[in-house]
Amino acid sequence: MAAMNNVSDLKPFKSMWKVRVKIIRLWKQYSTASGETIEMVFVDSRGDKIHGTVKKDEVRQFVHVLQQGQTKVLINVIVISHFRLNLTDY
Repeated sequence: MAAMNNVSDLKPFKSMWKVRVKIIRLWKQYSTASGETIEMVFVDSRGDKIHGTVKKDEVRQFVHVLQQGQTKVLINVIVISHFRLNLTDY
């Protein structure tokens, strides 16, 4: 099984990450360009934070399993930049 990564390890050139994070902020957002998304701020055990997004096509899949205050292990997330995660599966 793959080792756990920290938020500071995440880089955009790889998609096989495994990171344990707590959702410290969660909200739904709507824009005409992106539609409805779920936006989150995550923090890892070191205190490093990162912003994550569930895109409109996956909102229905994740809306009932993501809650502020929960700790989740995210697997195979896509890092778009050093500041954002795109959650397609966890």
